[in-house]
Amino acid sequence: MTALAPYRVRARNIDPDADNEIHDDAVARRFGFAGALVPGVELFAYLTHPLVAAWAEQWLTGGRLDVRFRRPVYDGDDVLIEAEPTGDGSYTLTLAGPDRTTRATAQAHGPGPRLSPDIASYPVTALPPDPPPASAETLRLGPLGTVEEWIDDETNLRYLDAVTEPLTLYRDRGLVHPGLLLRLVNAVLFRNVAVGPWIHTASTCQLLAPASVPARLSARGIVTDRYDRNGNGWVHYDALILCGDTAIMQVAHTAIYALNR
Repeated sequence: MTALAPYRVRARNIDPDADNEIHDDAVARRFGFAGALVPGVELFAYLTHPLVAAWAEQWLTGGRLDVRFRRPVYDGDDVLIEAEPTGDGSYTLTLAGPDRTTRATAQAHGPGPRLSPDIASYPVTALPPDPPPASAETLRLGPLGTVEEWIDDETNLRYLDAVTEPLTLYRDRGLVHPGLLLRLVNAVLFRNVAVGPWIHTASTCQLLAPASVPARLSARGIVTDRYDRNGNGWVHYDALILCGDTAIMQVAHTAIYALNR
């Protein structure tokens, strides 16, 4: 099997003024955290590095990463990502903090055959002009409003610098970083419903094709489950990201949209 090199990086809360207040120090402390959480999408971005370092554009065309965020990562934490082959062709990735405790885990697969999802099963739906508060009623099973975003070279380069991505592949070929794609999946939630502080807990991401800048991206979402557990409100939704008419990533996303104080 292909050896995946360890990767060290200093985690950053790159957008402390984000809509999600869990990335604000004072708000996060009210919920019992030591400070603002580094977003899961950025941890995902770090986890993709060893995979793209090994397989380059091939992984962006048929790779898979199933990530679970276990414990908080804080701004300035030095994290280490290591990979172990499982014996079935996949890899177990761990993202450890400076104290060596595991903060996130992932199952990764190298490049596989290019998949073609059923785009028609993800209908284009209008966003609400005034997103209602997130609740069991507003997060019913079914389609969510479609989010669109224009990614130009400046936006992509700014993100690469923010996550200190050293791979030249993205710059040399003008490819959109997968972290930016998963950020768009987050936006499917907070552009459809008004949420307070919330936590992204897991994502299963199937890469389908690379996107090149400039790119008109769209994310179509479908709520697949919503429930309450331990006083928190949870939501699962699927999302398909397209660049024009080409599907580029399919995601099963999980979040705690309402935190128990």
